[in-house]
Amino acid sequence: MNAIPLFGPYALRRLRTEDVPDIFASIDTQRRHLGRWLPFVADTHQIEQTRQVVAGMLADTANPVYTIRNGETFAGLIGFKSADAGKRSIEIGYWLREEQQGKGIMTAAVRALCDLAFGEMGMRRVEIRCGTGNLPSNRIPQRLGFRRSHVEVQGEQLSDGAWIDLDVYVLEH
Repeated sequence: MNAIPLFGPYALRRLRTEDVPDIFASIDTQRRHLGRWLPFVADTHQIEQTRQVVAGMLADTANPVYTIRNGETFAGLIGFKSADAGKRSIEIGYWLREEQQGKGIMTAAVRALCDLAFGEMGMRRVEIRCGTGNLPSNRIPQRLGFRRSHVEVQGEQLSDGAWIDLDVYVLEH
């Protein structure tokens, strides 16, 4: 599968090693925006770090990751994690460059990954975790009919050392 169309010029493309410079440049130039909710941003200072993370993602065939593209321009990243074949459950994680937000891109991307999870992957459950204060991120699963299952108290430590609660959303098929 080469690309998954979303709408207009937007599409998902499987992550490739060649995406490392775009991913690192986004992290490096949007530290304030991305670093608010993504703990890895503060510790990512060299392209080699991103190269190692991407290599790990590519090696994890149970959890495919996709770039979000506006034509050929990198817009963000979305992918699966924590696949559990026994429970037929998987989690979706995502982030988007600041200038790409508010256009419905991530909602369309999450919908496309849910279709993959329930269809091709045979999952019965998809989860999304969002920082309780990250309202734009929380609105995505809400729009798509996920139910808020619970709050994971102190579920993630941010780069400033603070622990935040995570809203856990579930969609079952």
